[in-house]
Amino acid sequence: MVMPTAFASINQVKVGESEISLEYQGQFSLEQKQMLSQWVEEMASAVASIYGEYPLERSRIKLIRSYSWREPVPWGEVERWRGSRVVLHVNPNFSYQRIRSDWTAAHELSHLLLPYVGSKNSWFSEGLASYYQNISRGKVGLLSPQETFQKLFHGFRRGERNAQRRPIRLSEASSQGGNNMRVYWSGAAYFFSVDLKLRQSSKGKQSLSSVLKEYKNCCLPNHRVTQLWRVIDRLDDLSGTNVFSEEYDKIIQSKQFPNYREIFAELGVSTGWGGVSFESNKAKEKLRNQFLQL
Repeated sequence: MVMPTAFASINQVKVGESEISLEYQGQFSLEQKQMLSQWVEEMASAVASIYGEYPLERSRIKLIRSYSWREPVPWGEVERWRGSRVVLHVNPNFSYQRIRSDWTAAHELSHLLLPYVGSKNSWFSEGLASYYQNISRGKVGLLSPQETFQKLFHGFRRGERNAQRRPIRLSEASSQGGNNMRVYWSGAAYFFSVDLKLRQSSKGKQSLSSVLKEYKNCCLPNHRVTQLWRVIDRLDDLSGTNVFSEEYDKIIQSKQFPNYREIFAELGVSTGWGGVSFESNKAKEKLRNQFLQL
């Protein structure tokens, strides 16, 4: 990875045909702005790798100066008022390597793949972003394949432990405090399962990313709150399947965390106290590798 040059744009990033306007709040030097614009371009390119295009032709990112010394990007969110603006709090005193290894930007930018479905269904929005914060970075080499599945496994374990401590229906979890890990990672497990089933049923001709690309072409930009059932129905229609609604029906009233281990087994990913390892099975390896290929 080359560091930003003195000629790097500090106010606009271009990813393919998409333009991202950058805003800064707080004290940033010119060199820091150049570094952060390079970082935004890299993270936006990771999200664009999901289906080959950035989800919006024009968007905005606001970078707010953070003074946290615990982590380089301690907070991020998406504002959906008069267009979708991603807000990232970042401390530019961290090294470029530390900043680019943080997951927050990839997570927040992944929210732009679908419209917001409301706080009562945050498992859906946060699940998509939690899934792709890892898959997108794995697709562009920011994470190795093992690191990608390891991070998914660690997230699923956090969600699973949360569900065991607080066994309530997923439909209720988004509206009650103390369930963040359950909410985020149940949603990620939902999209992981959808992705696998689409690939298997189509023999590799279809995937979650290919359906999301069709959704972009028909239905984005959409900065309004959109009812969840409308989004799921459209995704089913675009895929020519009932996978999205069937997987929704499986988990929404369940008090248990989704069985992500079955998905890992299909991909030849073994899990244990030491993390994940890959089985020596050519068919499973081929299917697993599809998740990290464009």
